[in-house]
Amino acid sequence: MLPDPEFPPLLTGHAVPASQDPLIVALERMREARLEAGDLFWSMAETHARAAIALEPDCSLGKALQMVPLLMVAIGDALGAIGPPNLALMYRWPQTLLVNGGEVGDVFLHAPDGIGLEETPDFMVLGFSIAMSLPPEIIDAPGLTSHATALFEEGCGDLDRTQVIEAVARHFLSWVDTWEHDGFAAAHADFHGRMQPADTIAVQIGPVTHEGRMIGIDEDGGLLLKGTDGAHGLSLAQGLGMAE
Repeated sequence: MLPDPEFPPLLTGHAVPASQDPLIVALERMREARLEAGDLFWSMAETHARAAIALEPDCSLGKALQMVPLLMVAIGDALGAIGPPNLALMYRWPQTLLVNGGEVGDVFLHAPDGIGLEETPDFMVLGFSIAMSLPPEIIDAPGLTSHATALFEEGCGDLDRTQVIEAVARHFLSWVDTWEHDGFAAAHADFHGRMQPADTIAVQIGPVTHEGRMIGIDEDGGLLLKGTDGAHGLSLAQGLGMAE
């Protein structure tokens, strides 16, 4: 059995059985008004590094959505610090984590229902899930899900769930401190620089598919696309399903 993660003083760890999703547990606590800022619910499963963090924003929800790319940058720094030097971690806008081109995980954010982008939520839940290993059915038939990968498959066999969760938590707190002082600009270069290169990308926003060539990331983390009808932007709120 792996040891429990140890967290910095601003975070309070809560172990969640492997059979439960820490996001679901955190959201239940939020609905019951039993959350405190800094509560971190982490899964005891060893096949994934999975955790959900309770945040108490002092800004609008629209601005707080920047926690998603901020966490992605923190994950990039964390795996860069503890993983092998040849680990090629990249991002797919708005929330997917890639290693050597394969999907290894994602970042998620949930706010209370009915909160507008200009309002300040009492709490929101931010989290991540990173595959440590693939299930046997995928390993035995890799062609069925060629887009999926896991850290163990990408040369990270010396890492475990505890190390990854600890490292991500440390780096995330560091980035939050930077964000509070300097805004999103400090993380923008890394978020943009690690975007998966592609000649054409397609982003589904509700029933509409937006296709084009990525020409940048705006100052708030939104995607800038150039398609057949010219250049246009998709906000982070649109990408995360919080705006049309």
